[in-house]
Amino acid sequence: MTRRIFTPIFLMVSLLVLAGCGGAGPDAGLLSYSSKIPTETINAELSKVTPIKRRSTFGSFAINRASIEPASAQDRVVLMSRFGLTTFEIPEGVSGMLAASCGLRYDAQTKQIFLTDIRPKAIRFGNASLSKYVSKSTRKAIGSIVSKVFGDIPIHQMDSSFSAKFVKKVTIYKGNIVIVYGL
Repeated sequence: MTRRIFTPIFLMVSLLVLAGCGGAGPDAGLLSYSSKIPTETINAELSKVTPIKRRSTFGSFAINRASIEPASAQDRVVLMSRFGLTTFEIPEGVSGMLAASCGLRYDAQTKQIFLTDIRPKAIRFGNASLSKYVSKSTRKAIGSIVSKVFGDIPIHQMDSSFSAKFVKKVTIYKGNIVIVYGL
């Protein structure tokens, strides 16, 4: 008699527990869970890899600082990077800031998150009097270099814990980077 009563109650409680496992987030449902990666964590990891220096046909380019910020678009983040540029046009160099809209890519083999589909939106130069000497092709090259550099550098390394094996996807939800775990 006890078994007849206990079994249905146990099944109901189990079902409620499984249904409640889904976190609030994208595609979090039955047997799924999502967690947020704070932008402070990603920005701390980016500060470890900067400054980054590159030489090109137009001169030398250095990314001095980079940070990730939430974007107004649902599936994008904003990459803010401070740079220094020295060309034959401006031998003393000019500094500036580039804002780019980015998506995310998760590599399951290396358990790393990369920026992808990097679209430069705005370039501002610190010294306005020198910025007029920067040609259109050089401005375009700045966006290309930043896209290439941050397309190859991971912005976050997942730990090799047991949970990393169950990552379904990495996405952006309400301006936050979210990891969705599931079966």
